[in-house]
This record gives sequence, structure tokens and C-alpha cells, in this order.
Amino acid sequence: MSSHVHAPPLITDPEEVMLIPWFDRRTDAFGHDPRSTYVEHFWLATLGPSTTWFLRGCADLLDDTGCTRVNLRETARILGIGHEGGSRSAMARTVARACRFRAARSVGSSTLAVRVRLPQLSQRQLQRLPKSMQRRHDEFIAAATSLEAARWQQPRVRRLAACLIECGDSIGEAERQLARLRFHPAVIADAVRRAWILQHPQRSPEAA
Repeated sequence: MSSHVHAPPLITDPEEVMLIPWFDRRTDAFGHDPRSTYVEHFWLATLGPSTTWFLRGCADLLDDTGCTRVNLRETARILGIGHEGGSRSAMARTVARACRFRAARSVGSSTLAVRVRLPQLSQRQLQRLPKSMQRRHDEFIAAATSLEAARWQQPRVRRLAACLIECGDSIGEAERQLARLRFHPAVIADAVRRAWILQHPQRSPEAA
């Protein structure tokens, strides 16, 4: 992506701009909230601190209002940066950086659309992180993928757990049976506990 990015006219204006959400079905389905751990840990090095915090603040405002007017000079003071007007001010560079990495975009001459979800880092962006952060990123994605897979398993595991408990298995026996099928441990524990309570409403699972 070119580094020669010119801030749209609205960004150089020290007064109010209209802030609206930027919805993108391709990104939103699997993207990350600007206030999420993923963005804080992995987008930070790409976006920079002021742009990351700007996007987080925008997410809070859009949650509350859906769209709102924002004073860039006041926002700059909140972020602890300058905004004297013009494209060279710190606030203008902060917003321009959001636009450069397509976390935001100008709409018309006085409106800024901000993504409600940021995508996963591209391979090129990931390779620019320190090796330690690349490893943490791989671990984070692996854990998230495992958890997502676990959510898909949930209905099936609950049905199997109900059958096992109904057939007389104890909680421990049911958990061992389901573990052999390599379901996610958290899903197994939840499913077996639910099945036990439904089958034995007068008996605590802890006493089983």
C-alpha cells in the first residue's frame, strides 16, 4: 500500500466532523472489535497508539449513538496530541493513518466512516511484527479457532451428553466418553452438567 496518503479535506478541519459506522459484511463476520484484545495487541504496531485509541473511542461513540458529530480539536486533547489545523497536525495524521490502513474512510467532504470490526492482519503486516509477537499471534488465532470450533460442536455434544446421562452414566463417565471423541473440554463440561441437571433436578452435579 502506498505510503503517500493525503488526508481528505475533512481531516484538516479543526472543527466538527460527522462520524458514522462502516459496515462490511466480508470483514464484520470474522473481524475484531476496535476495543478487543486482538486489536490492542496486534494492530497497535501497525496503526500506532493514537490511531488505535482514536478507533476505540469512535467505537464507544458509535455504540452509544449510531452516528454522531465529533470535534477533532477536542478529540486531540483527549488523546494528548496536537491539532492546530492542516494536514500536518498530529490529529490529522492520526485519522489519515486510520484511512491509510482502511480502518476508516472519508465519505463526501465532512463525514468519516469508521469500521465497526477490523480484519485480521495481512501476512505482510504480520511479518513486520517482532518474532515474539508473530508467535503470540499464531497462538491467539489457534486458540480462537479452537473456541469457534467448540461452539459449532455444542449442539451435538449436548445431545450426546443427554443420551449418556439418560442411559445411566455418571458425570465422570459421560465426560470420559465424550473426551474420547475429542470434543472441546469446556463444551463437554457444560453439556454434561446441563444433562445431569435435566435428568436429576433434585441432585446437585457436585454431589454426583
